Amino acid sequence: MTTNLSPEFLAAQRRYREAPTPGDKLAALKEMLSTIPRHKGTERMRVDLKARLSKLQQQLERQHSKRTVRSSPYEHIERHGAGQFVLVGLPNCGKSRLLASLSAARPEVADYPFSTFTPTVGMMSFEDIQIQLIDLPPLSDFTEGWVYGLIRQADAIALLVDLSASDPEAELLEALALLEGARIHLVDHLPQQPLSGTVKRALLLGSKSDLPGASEHFKALQDSYSDQLPLIAISVEQRSALETLRRALFTRLEIVRVYTRKPGEPLVRERPYTLPRGSTVLQAAKQVHYQLAEKLDYARLWGSAQYDGQRVERDYVVQDGDLLELHG
Repeated sequence: MTTNLSPEFLAAQRRYREAPTPGDKLAALKEMLSTIPRHKGTERMRVDLKARLSKLQQQLERQHSKRTVRSSPYEHIERHGAGQFVLVGLPNCGKSRLLASLSAARPEVADYPFSTFTPTVGMMSFEDIQIQLIDLPPLSDFTEGWVYGLIRQADAIALLVDLSASDPEAELLEALALLEGARIHLVDHLPQQPLSGTVKRALLLGSKSDLPGASEHFKALQDSYSDQLPLIAISVEQRSALETLRRALFTRLEIVRVYTRKPGEPLVRERPYTLPRGSTVLQAAKQVHYQLAEKLDYARLWGSAQYDGQRVERDYVVQDGDLLELHG
């Protein structure tokens, strides 16, 4: 029976045969599985590829266990900045290019699948704060457990969908199914009633929006998913789209920036404290110093108050951009 193997599969097969290391062979095998046509004629080949992949993964795991007692060097990435976002998606969805466009990080960017094997961290500037972005290996049937572990630890998720693909909705459903299989649920707002598994605030990013057919695909996704998760079309080639994305990522973290000054100092907003949205004056004081919070009587407020310098009490809910003068 004919198999009609694609040029992408044949190129990956050639890389597999010429691969100098087990890691290179593993990457080529994953690409072969992602590009092989799915029909009855390739059924035996797919079974064989999965068996080879499983055997090679077990071999690499045994080698790794001999070198270190840790199951993975990527089980935890320390959070820096105002919040931590993970970039998630299927192969070739544009995560690495996006990270390179938003930060000084230089991940490996390639036109073939599975070019990302390890997490790459970058810091994205938004006005006067930094937000940590982590580019993760793509989701697939062979995604390692530590990838899902990092997703669970993050503050929020940016799920990328390639708008230039032939069927972006199918790719989105596949990515969501893989996350759900790991008991990770993406939501717009955290539910009042807890769900089983891990619940994460998320943002859907329609990548490569400048390519042919992308606008029609984006409209279709809007019609189907805009009431479930925020959806933004992005292109690394369009500066305005990236600036819109920076603000969207900040908003998705659901935090506020609060500035402080001592009595008599200039009203300068710099070096903000970041707090969860809904935080109070007292919680802001705790960020400054726990002893100051213990002695806190009231605060003077510039920003969301009715007038500058208004006295507010300890339970006043601060807003983004507020400047506080704390009085004990």
